[in-house]
Order: sequence, then C-alpha cells, then structure tokens
Amino acid sequence: MNQEVEFKHSRIIPTTFLLILTGFLMSFIPEVNWGLLGFNLGLAAVCMILFIVLWRVHRTQSKRYFSLLSYVMLNVLTIHFTIPVFRIIYGTAAFWAGIVVLAALVLLPYLFSEKIAQGIQNPGQSGLGKIYKIYAPLMIVFGTVLFAGTIGSPNPDALAISIFLFLCGMIFLSVAPVMLITPQRMEELENQ
Repeated sequence: MNQEVEFKHSRIIPTTFLLILTGFLMSFIPEVNWGLLGFNLGLAAVCMILFIVLWRVHRTQSKRYFSLLSYVMLNVLTIHFTIPVFRIIYGTAAFWAGIVVLAALVLLPYLFSEKIAQGIQNPGQSGLGKIYKIYAPLMIVFGTVLFAGTIGSPNPDALAISIFLFLCGMIFLSVAPVMLITPQRMEELENQ
C-alpha cells in the first residue's frame, strides 16, 4: 500500500551515514588513500542530495521512493566494495578480467531484471533463484572464514577481504536493477 513518506521516516540520514561509513572504510583498504576518501565522501554527499530530490518527487509513493533509494544505495555500495580489489590488482591481467566481469554485471542484470525479480520473489521456482539460494550462504560462510582468519592479526589479509567485498558488490550490482521495476509491474510478476 502506497503511503506518504515523512522526512523522519525517509531513511535519508541513515542511508547517507551508511555510505559515508563504507566510503571511509574502503579508503583504508589496502592502505590509506586521502584522494579516494575525498571521492567517497563527495559521492555520499551527492547521494544525499539525490535522496532528498527522490523524496521530494516520490514522497507520496512510498514503494517507489524506497525502491529508488535502495537502487542508488546498492550502486554506490557496489562502487565502494569494488574499489579495494581494483587497487590491489591494478596493473595485472586480473585487473582487466575484473573490469570485464564488472562491465558484464553492469549490463546483464538490466536485460534480465524481471527474471531476477521472479528469482528473488520465488527462489524455489526459478533457476536463478536457486543460484541465489546457493550463492548467498556461500558468501556468508566465506565471509565468516575470512573474518575469523583476521582476528588477532595485526595486518589482516587485504586481498582476501577485498575479494570478499568484490563478490558482495557483484551481488548488489545484480540485484539493483530489480529496484527500478515499478510496483505495478512487480505485482504482475508475482501473479504470473
């Protein structure tokens, strides 16, 4: 049910804080880069302005507003989470392979956004949903192992953390286009 979203319930401040926090943290993996920190904080500021514009335009349509807010947030988190691995592997063949994977995942999910939406809504009913059901627990296990391996270490393995963040960013990037589907079309997809 669509409702009007009051500013205090708009999630603009917490979402912007999340983007500031992730941007800050990703500027320190594998080592501090002040220029990157400035870029990430500037990106978070631009997003806050965009969130306010989205709220002003779509505040009477809560479903649409929150899906667009999530879309922007997921794309910025993808940028933040992919930067560390590219900083580590810059100048290698793996860098270009990562660019190809990233480019493919920028384009392909938009072509299959409705199939992705159906897979997310009914994971047991679609092949793509089954892939997500397998991929998500593997990511959780992989992340737990990486985290456990860095406890007590004065110098955590930045490459392992960066790869994990890159994989999380790829999940965000593949889910983000679903947020652009209108609520009416989502209802049609649910009824199919």
